[in-house]
Parts: sequence; structure tokens; C-alpha cells
Amino acid sequence: MPKKIFIGSISLKTTHSTIQSVFGRYGAIVSSGIRVDAATGRSLGAADVEYATDAAGTAAIEGANGSVIDGSQ
Repeated sequence: MPKKIFIGSISLKTTHSTIQSVFGRYGAIVSSGIRVDAATGRSLGAADVEYATDAAGTAAIEGANGSVIDGSQ
């Protein structure tokens, strides 16, 4: 069963490619995206990643919690 996780407090410089690279090590990613302001197109400092399995999502939560990505934790 797929599992979608929320990633908060990411740097405004973090790219989709970085999210894929960092979180892809925990399992197969079905979809991912950085949340952006609809009016400005600027990052809101958060992202979502959906994993193919619940186990991969849980591994990402446990493994990446507290990680520093592009200078933000």
C-alpha cells in the first residue's frame, strides 16, 4: 500500500531533484513535489513524497528525520 509523507522546513533553494535524490534512497517513489505558492510560484518550504510501499515511507520517516538538506533541518 502506498504511503505519502510530508517533509517540512526544507530550504527555499531545495529542488525537486534534491528531494528525489535524498528520499529515493529509502524506496521507490511514486510521486513527489515541492509545495509552492499559487500566486508567486515560490517554494513554501515543504514537500510531499509518496512511496510505493508503507515500509519505504516508514523507513524515510525514521531515516531522514532531523536530516539537514540544503542547510535546513
